[in-house]
Amino acid sequence: MLSRRDWFQITAGAALGLNPRILEALQSQETITRAIPSSGERLPAVGLGGANTFSRVARDENFDAIGGVLQTLVDGGGSVFDTAAGYGASEEVSGRVTQELGIANRIFWATKVNVAGGRRGGNRSADPDAARAQIERSFNRLQIPVIDLIQVHNMGDPPTQ
Repeated sequence: MLSRRDWFQITAGAALGLNPRILEALQSQETITRAIPSSGERLPAVGLGGANTFSRVARDENFDAIGGVLQTLVDGGGSVFDTAAGYGASEEVSGRVTQELGIANRIFWATKVNVAGGRRGGNRSADPDAARAQIERSFNRLQIPVIDLIQVHNMGDPPTQ
């Protein structure tokens, strides 16, 4: 019987074989990037998210671990870091740690705004002032002058958000 580990190894090997660009990049240690159409800026095709793990580690005040992860991200050619106001301490801690490490300007910062409709698509309208306030809090928590990407986390009220 095929074990789960064997299945994953076979599947990963097959996937690499089907996409020679991935295998080539892994062998050459090049970071796979994609261009932003409007600017031509190239970003890594894979980023790092700061939801549950970063929030949990922040609660434990294990800032060295977070710093190690973020430093490894940029040292390895990565830059995209995704967080959200709703991820607990993720924004505040990642902002503080990247400032302390001097790498905040090497991060492509992505965060989210979520002020719509309540849970599970309720019919409450989003408050534009609350959306602006949430974005301002994100700037303050991240301690940066520019957030590269602000995404809508909940499409409960598209006209407002």
